[in-house]
Parts: sequence; structure tokens; C-alpha cells
Amino acid sequence: MEAFLRPPTEVLVFIAFKKYVYLEVLILVSGLRWLCDSGLEKRLALTAFLFSAIGLFALFGLGFFEIYSGPVRSFCLWWSRFADGTGMLLIASSPLALAAIRPNRRHRLTDGLHAILLAALITLWWMTM
Repeated sequence: MEAFLRPPTEVLVFIAFKKYVYLEVLILVSGLRWLCDSGLEKRLALTAFLFSAIGLFALFGLGFFEIYSGPVRSFCLWWSRFADGTGMLLIASSPLALAAIRPNRRHRLTDGLHAILLAALITLWWMTM
């Protein structure tokens, strides 16, 4: 009976990765890309940065600022629960993925870090199915 109530390790790692690692690393990667790049890639990195910041606020800001009702809370709950929480992460990553596939890109290190982060998310999600 005790094994029935204990979730598998993969599920716990996936939940912790979604909540405490992914957006934090994504905001660092997009901020680095925003500081180093120019043109359209800079705007895409800023968009990813803003989506990540909104996601972090949706996860942690409501309790910190004691927002317990209203439209901001409703939006944050919807945003953090969109597609079981993974939709928010994929939408925040999509501008950086678009910047990575553009021709003549310069900063392949940030693209590689983002690819590793996205591959880890997809792998953990696949392991939980």
C-alpha cells in the first residue's frame, strides 16, 4: 500500500524541473541572448524573457504579493496551468527557438543551452507518460 501512495521518481523530478529549474534557466539564457544579440533576435529574446518573467510571477508572485483574488490571479492561474503547466514553458521557449533557426545567427552557445534545456523538458515529460 505504501508503494501505491509514493509517486515514481521520474514524476517528482519532472514536477521539480518544471517549477524550479526551467523558467529560471530560460530567463537567464534569454537575458544573455538579449544583451549580446541585435536586430530581430534581440526582440525575440526579449519576448522570451518577458514570457519567462510572467511565468515566474504566475508561479511565485501571487503568494509573495498576497494576491488572492481578482483578474490577475485568474490569469496567472490559467497561465501556469495551461496544458498542465507545460504549455506555459513551451510558449516561453518558442521565441528563442525561432531565433535559433534563423540564418546567420551568431550566438550558438545560447542556442545550445536552450536546446539542452528543451530536450531535458521533453525527455522528462516523455518519461512520465
